[in-house]
Amino acid sequence: MMAGRCRIAVLCVCTTLLAACATGPRSVPGDREVAWSEQRERLEALSGWRAKGRLAVRTPDDAGNANFVWVEAGDEHFRLRLEGPLGQGGGRLVVDGEQAVLTTGNGQRFAGADAGRLLDELYGWDIPVTGLRHWLLGLPGADADYELDRFGRITNLDWRGWRIEYRRYRQVGDLDLPATLVASNADSATEIRVAIDQWEPQSNEQAPSEEGSTVPLMGG
Repeated sequence: MMAGRCRIAVLCVCTTLLAACATGPRSVPGDREVAWSEQRERLEALSGWRAKGRLAVRTPDDAGNANFVWVEAGDEHFRLRLEGPLGQGGGRLVVDGEQAVLTTGNGQRFAGADAGRLLDELYGWDIPVTGLRHWLLGLPGADADYELDRFGRITNLDWRGWRIEYRRYRQVGDLDLPATLVASNADSATEIRVAIDQWEPQSNEQAPSEEGSTVPLMGG
């Protein structure tokens, strides 16, 4: 009886190993520059996307984290919802063209032309919103220097004093999308850590929604 059980156990292990071998590691493209060019073209072709995850900000004076839902709906049109301690009860930032409106958790509304300045003035967060819109998607944006890994994905980039490191990617369809990244600015001693738990890229005119925005807090 014992010998029979051992044979069954060995058979199960062998079957598992064979399945793993059949799946195999991801193949490395022959030319990472070509792979990056194709990846970039697919990302820039997206009409919109939705990212849900966790955000942690650390400055010399404060630190905290929050849940977020970021919905991109085209050029210069996006919505950012914050929930948790960093959002001081929550908040919603809506950018529509040249106008940015920030609504706090208690219902106060503030408007301006610069979304980043609104966040800085109200919460004291030095967050480069213009750059972050591109970084979340794995794009360098304008005036950025970057390096690629062997799969043709950005590993790190430098933009106007900010250093962004991509720690992990997640494959969503035919796209490689960031799962974790860290942005830091030595001049302001600011660090932003982002973990994206869910991606919903859109390649058509259907606008992604903000439903189901509640996700666990970082470290929770």
